[in-house]
Amino acid sequence: MADLRIEGLCKGWDFPVIDRMDLTVAEGEFFVIVGPSGIGKTTLLRLVAGLEAPDAGSIHVGGRDITDLPPYERRVAMTFESYALYPHMTVFENIASPLRARRMNGADLKKRVEDVAALLRIDHLLDRKPGQVSGGQKQRTALGRTLVADPEVFLLDEPISHLDAKIRHELRQQFHTLEDLRKVATVYVTHDYAEALSLGDRIGVMGTGGLVQIGTARDLFETPATRFVAEHLGQPTINILEAQLVESGGRLRADLDGIALDIDDAHAARLRQSVNGAGAVCVGIRPQHVRPSDEMAGDGQVLNARVDLFEALGSTGILIAETGGPKLTALTSPERLFDHDEAVSLTVDTSAMHFFDIRTGRNLMGTGGT
Repeated sequence: MADLRIEGLCKGWDFPVIDRMDLTVAEGEFFVIVGPSGIGKTTLLRLVAGLEAPDAGSIHVGGRDITDLPPYERRVAMTFESYALYPHMTVFENIASPLRARRMNGADLKKRVEDVAALLRIDHLLDRKPGQVSGGQKQRTALGRTLVADPEVFLLDEPISHLDAKIRHELRQQFHTLEDLRKVATVYVTHDYAEALSLGDRIGVMGTGGLVQIGTARDLFETPATRFVAEHLGQPTINILEAQLVESGGRLRADLDGIALDIDDAHAARLRQSVNGAGAVCVGIRPQHVRPSDEMAGDGQVLNARVDLFEALGSTGILIAETGGPKLTALTSPERLFDHDEAVSLTVDTSAMHFFDIRTGRNLMGTGGT
């Protein structure tokens, strides 16, 4: 088996979709790329698979330069978002197609297909055609076709994005336990932050031109390098508020359109260095750090607010509140209900605030804001 190494990779049409990207995915690593639609995630996979040619840079698998090799010589297998199954073939024949291309003999081919089908719990469907099975079963068939290929690198392009929530959850659990995926370098692309946080040994957040930040789920969630990263990980989305830094009574405060939040000493010292203790910044506050005051343990700053919108989601509640300044999204206990325009006291954990450069989006705390 082998690692995947990308060096200086470029691909562009009217502008560079991928601009001098470097990335190494270790053997046995499950690397997840997350980012908005149209940002170049699928293009990256197609470049690695050999379905598109780069404008510059190189791609290596196990130290072997595969940049100019045709797809069938790369030992790379890709699962497509659209399944890409042959409608006239049975599930068995679809899964077996990579093995037939390699001229594997009948007995070995049959055993390999049946073993993979049993692993994916579709062994009872082998005689059916794609039009006779469900969306989740089609996706398992497409994944089975990828697994039987026994590649050195797996590429999975939004493989469960079209499925319902229950099946997505079930397949996510399988991705954790499939040994075939966990013994080679795997690159998994998604726009769903929950999938990324759940599955990735490491996660890369993709923005314009390439990967903006790479790290573990905890690294990215707690210490986003930019506002872009902060906004693309987490649900509900982080509160991003423009603020003016002001000195008052020896304390540095963030003035958010009339609401002043005290900044703790550690953050204040870094901000004074970054922006000379004054000027406009963007403040990021995750909803779990804004809660009804009787639900917030520990210290924090209390704000009086009124309920603008409340959603009860079973496992949690989401509250959007008018504060007399900016609106804030907060999390609440699932047992509580709130009415529109109800008065509510919110506590903000100011020690968990992030601070971003208002022009560049860079995290002013360096590696992160918490």
